[in-house]
Amino acid sequence: MSSPSPDLPAAADADAIRSKRLARLQALQQQQQQQRPSAEPSHPPPDAPDEASKSATTQQQHRPESRLLAPTTTNPEVASPSLKRAASPTAAPQTIRIAPAAASAGPLKQLLAPEGGLTQQEAWEDQKLGQIFKVALRSSPRTTSGGYLILDDLCRDLQDEVEPGKVPHLSVSILDQLILSICGKNVVPLNHLIGSWKRAMDIQRKTPASRLDAEKIGILKEVRRMCSNYALYCITMPDMFGGNQPPVRLDQRLITDPEDDQGLPQDILLEWVSKLDEEPELLGKFEEAFVLMSTTLADMSMCDDYKVYISALNRIAHIKPLADIFTGLPEFLSETEPQDMETTMVLGPFFRISPLQAEVSRQYFSNGKAKAAVTIRDTTNALRMASKSLQEELAQIVTALCKASDRSRGRVLDFFAAVINSNRKRAALHVDHTTVSSDGFMVNISAVLTRLCEPFMDSTYSKIDRIDVDYFRRNPRLEIGEETKLNADDQSSKKFYSEVVEGKDSFITEIFFLTVAGLYYGLGTTESEHDGLARDIPEMERHLARIQEDRQRYIGTPALAVLDRNIAKIKDRIDGAIAYRFALEVVLWDRTIQASVLLFMRYQMVWLLRLVDPHHQYPNKLITLPLPDPPAHVFNHLPEYMVESVGNIVSFVSVYTPEVLISTQLTELLVFSVTFLRSSKYIMKATLKSKLVEIIFYGTRPGGPSRSGNGYLGELVHGNKFILQHLMHALMNFYIEIEKHYYEKFNVRYHISKIIQQLWPNQQYRDKLEQESEHNVDFFVRFVALLLNDVTYVLDNALAALIDIRKYQDELESSAASFLTEEQKSDKEKALAKAERDAQSYMQFGNETVIMLNLFTSAIGDSFVQPEIVSRLAGMLDYNLEALVGPKCNNLRVRNPDKYRFNPKALLGEITGVYINLSSKPPFIEAIARDGRSYKPQTFELAISVLQKHHLRSNEDIAVLAKLAQEVEIVKAREDKDELELGDVPDEFMDPLMFTLMEDPVILPTSRTSIDRQTIKSHLLSDATDPFNRAPLKIEDVVPDTELKGKIDAWVSERRAAVKAQKVAAESGAMEIDG
Repeated sequence: MSSPSPDLPAAADADAIRSKRLARLQALQQQQQQQRPSAEPSHPPPDAPDEASKSATTQQQHRPESRLLAPTTTNPEVASPSLKRAASPTAAPQTIRIAPAAASAGPLKQLLAPEGGLTQQEAWEDQKLGQIFKVALRSSPRTTSGGYLILDDLCRDLQDEVEPGKVPHLSVSILDQLILSICGKNVVPLNHLIGSWKRAMDIQRKTPASRLDAEKIGILKEVRRMCSNYALYCITMPDMFGGNQPPVRLDQRLITDPEDDQGLPQDILLEWVSKLDEEPELLGKFEEAFVLMSTTLADMSMCDDYKVYISALNRIAHIKPLADIFTGLPEFLSETEPQDMETTMVLGPFFRISPLQAEVSRQYFSNGKAKAAVTIRDTTNALRMASKSLQEELAQIVTALCKASDRSRGRVLDFFAAVINSNRKRAALHVDHTTVSSDGFMVNISAVLTRLCEPFMDSTYSKIDRIDVDYFRRNPRLEIGEETKLNADDQSSKKFYSEVVEGKDSFITEIFFLTVAGLYYGLGTTESEHDGLARDIPEMERHLARIQEDRQRYIGTPALAVLDRNIAKIKDRIDGAIAYRFALEVVLWDRTIQASVLLFMRYQMVWLLRLVDPHHQYPNKLITLPLPDPPAHVFNHLPEYMVESVGNIVSFVSVYTPEVLISTQLTELLVFSVTFLRSSKYIMKATLKSKLVEIIFYGTRPGGPSRSGNGYLGELVHGNKFILQHLMHALMNFYIEIEKHYYEKFNVRYHISKIIQQLWPNQQYRDKLEQESEHNVDFFVRFVALLLNDVTYVLDNALAALIDIRKYQDELESSAASFLTEEQKSDKEKALAKAERDAQSYMQFGNETVIMLNLFTSAIGDSFVQPEIVSRLAGMLDYNLEALVGPKCNNLRVRNPDKYRFNPKALLGEITGVYINLSSKPPFIEAIARDGRSYKPQTFELAISVLQKHHLRSNEDIAVLAKLAQEVEIVKAREDKDELELGDVPDEFMDPLMFTLMEDPVILPTSRTSIDRQTIKSHLLSDATDPFNRAPLKIEDVVPDTELKGKIDAWVSERRAAVKAQKVAAESGAMEIDG
């Protein structure tokens, strides 16, 4: 526990106060015990009117100057507007003046004098105190039926002090004696005192104002003050009543509803808090209660009665001194392992409650696949409501804690930073979940942090400049030393951040950067867990199916029992995974948290765009692209997750719940994506930018929540001037850049292909493509070369996989399969499964690239007959045409080709479309004719026959294709004749890669190899290295081999001259013979 704050009394003073109080209380008790008991007078009960007393007398009664009756003062910082009716008693011991009742009181019974010689005021006071404390000095039918305590001893004590002609009665002047007498009975003192306080409040609240004068209100206030004081002593001095009460658990009182009999009203808590200086023991009691609340909640889940703890902490957080005590606990920031934070840090258990707790997902979603859809839906809605309510209350709690004091706010920020800093491993590729905080805990952290940002995220971005980019250079709470930076290495980053910037960060700056990191390591990694399960569950189910198929082999063997146990474990694991995925969808598909997160993401994107904008005016003015090169250092050294969190989270929403995206968010999203794809040097890591492509891909898919053919981004993609200006170049630029990343490039290029197909109907995008081909030739040719490489690679692998599928299908279905051993059969099944996966993957991308190639060649055919690429294009087309219609095409006839996305007719139609698009280009015709690897005139004849048979092309297109085939044959004959005339070419004149006669030889600077210029240019389009030693190489570095060119030209001239001479001689001989 933390020590008392410095402004509290010293320990010696506290002990002295406590000793004096106990001594006075003991004296009062002894006085009561020593007084001689007297016979109970025969008087009517206190609630009977006194017929003998017709008028009231005014008396002045002085209170005993007991320490217990000392006035209380209310801390003005504690009181809240909703509690003004519970104002503090006056600053001095009250003197109650009893005045005659006003004649206007009116009720009939006030016309009758009270019994026992009491005045109207004394009778009212006696009656109300009896009702409040549920006591009476004498027994009566009313007191018996009401369950009142009969205080015989107090009645005897008062008998000797009563004035002649009056009966003993209850009054505020004997409150000390009254309370001590009650608590000496068989009651729970704290329960009785709290109940009495509430009844006093009810009487004042429910009695009409016309029947309550100032003195009566003063009496009721004094009663509440005394009840509060003695209730406090029940906690700070548990031995006060001689052991009659059980130990008081303040934590249990705090979690009890204030309206409940044992609950603590807010006004009492406020009054107790105002006495922290006078009651040093109270601080420790509160600290102990807070820790007990936390440790008890740590063992609970959403299946338990957790709400009372959340509500209790909400009450505590809104009382500033209690909030300070709570955040000041050592356990608030205890050093512990990440996996233990949610149970050992005092605030942790409150954030731990979630539908993602294992016991919750198992209870509600076990055997989820067998449950009816309506059951899953209703369960999901119920849990989502509970989760949403919890997050809202947690946000209220944290907001109140931050407002309590500067110290409390700092401690709360420290808590969030500690959680985030300790959970960086959650973003690892393979996570050991036993070493990090749970998903539910981290999602709640993310949700609350996002809510804290909402007050400054206005639509005009009026406070965005208060987010200081130098935050990470001011000894920040967040640790980013090990974080990968956007565009800087570790060494330069360490140097940059070693230069500390003076100043103090605002709360907006602090909470902004905490939220960015919290979303990345919390919500973002949890979404990745969901996607991982979506992949893993089907694989586990297939694995189970294979094991169950093998079970028959073990029947009758000892291994069967082991196998069955393993099967049971796998089933349980699958069931747990499915249940957890349902639970994840409860939380991750919650529209409330998604809306809040997307609002923050929009703000985050605008802040980053404003940072890279040279004028820092975005969004008031659009950014000019491309951005300045190089990027500013302050941007380069930001952690990668500043961009990655946007890509990950918005991509997840785009896939599962795109309907929550609103138009304003979509505009910023597209501008953000296009900006950093267009100026790709600003972000070093390609996978970060690939998420931006993925977002555009999902946003331009037909259908979806927009129910349009252009996707939910369609209106912006086709109508926003900034996007129309820059999107096409941005996509092509990233298509080129991703070449170095083998494992990501096919997926990214598939997305780009689909996006371009969606853009194609818009003439403005086709014009942009044409502009690139005319004014940015090198860039465009490189793009086309990579496109051709992809088509060649993926179709080659796809068709090879289809051949393997056909082979394994035939082998496993043939009669010979019965003679295979189990191991041989298993090996073939595994090979078949791999071939099927390869075919599906490669064919999907291959189809899209061929479609894109067909579109491009139809619009800008001249760009595809550049010397660097035309031979490659022709060779690719010839090879695949041969595969589809040639003699071996039957090897592609697999069962259920749709399963592998293989539609040979459609593919043939697209490939022949490219031929038709370029049929009028002489370089293309020559390239086909020179393709000695795959070109065969019979292939064109077969292709034309298939097209006609299945009506895959119009008669006009088929006629164009036939004419192309004829022209190719003419060129082919000419080329063959020229080659024959040259004869054998010397090896030194042959291109070392293409094995053709070099026309423009150049020398590579590092390997000193001579190669044809067009060959090396074509190579450099896809690989910027020397093909003979892998050294970096640019086309500008090559040196013309003039000496070799001279030799080649001389040799060619010599050969042609010799052939010509032979022809002349032959013709002369023929003439002589004829003559």
